[in-house]
Amino acid sequence: MRKPIYHILFWITYTLYFYFSGWITAPEKFGQLHNFIKNILISVIEMIILFYTLVLCIFPKTLPKKKYQLLAVLLISLGILAVLGNAGVVYVFTQLISNNTFNFYRSCTVGLNNLYLSLNFSLAYWFATAFVQNVRKQNEAELRKSSLEQSILEAELSSLKNQINPHFFYNSLNFLYAQALPLSKRLSESVMLLSEMLRYTIKENNLEGKVCLENEIKYIRNYIYIKQLQFSEPLNVYLEFNGNIGYRRILPMTLSIFVENAVKFGELHKIESPIRIVFSTQANHLFLTLSFRLKKGIDSHDVDEDLQEVRRRLYIAYFNKHSLKLNYENNIQKIFLRITL
Repeated sequence: MRKPIYHILFWITYTLYFYFSGWITAPEKFGQLHNFIKNILISVIEMIILFYTLVLCIFPKTLPKKKYQLLAVLLISLGILAVLGNAGVVYVFTQLISNNTFNFYRSCTVGLNNLYLSLNFSLAYWFATAFVQNVRKQNEAELRKSSLEQSILEAELSSLKNQINPHFFYNSLNFLYAQALPLSKRLSESVMLLSEMLRYTIKENNLEGKVCLENEIKYIRNYIYIKQLQFSEPLNVYLEFNGNIGYRRILPMTLSIFVENAVKFGELHKIESPIRIVFSTQANHLFLTLSFRLKKGIDSHDVDEDLQEVRRRLYIAYFNKHSLKLNYENNIQKIFLRITL
């Protein structure tokens, strides 16, 4: 039903075919306007009503759910209505406009024939549409698979670049930590946290490319702590956890991107409007809710633009298994994320 012009063209073509085929075989019945209305137009209108009743109402409620008994009852009911409807309309037409004699048996036969043709058209349309949709879904699945494979390949190449002698970085950070320890506790803690975060981004994953949700949240905690060390004033960031997060796994750096986005664009030092980050789990669902006041000169479009990459990752890794909504009101940005793990 996305392109009604095709439906309109089909019914016009069918009406013309109906008319010319009837005119060739029986020109005396189709040459006059009232005969055209009675023999063709009424039947075509009835078929249109029957067709869309079947396609839009009856088939969607019965065929996908295999409710064949209900389908039979509805078809019988529709057949009775088609017979009585056609007979009633033709009777009124012959009494008011045409001088022809009303034939009840013929009108009932025409009504059943209209139902038969509409049923054939609607079944053909239904199964053809289902076939096209199935092919489209298969093509989309292949495209997602190809995109995922390409993303994995890009991630592997990026990982190879990042893992060029990672022990060198670890050893260097450990050396810097040892050197900074007697000089500054804040500096030494920063170096140690950076070492942990680096290790997480490079090594913390399994064969599926996923990490423990607990480690992802630990990375977020470290990120917020590192940001706190950069400021003399305390950061107003509120973290809340609900549910069990110990045994679940998630695509790495998925949740942290949203937190980084909030810290990047949100007000960090206003007590009355802290950055609120709430993680919760329920059954096999993970929920993330963020709320923060935007900095001056920042609008919701900047937030949305910054999240395009993570949108792509969610689409590939959690297709049909996630929802992401952004809401902006009174300079407060809210982000709602749900993932089926």
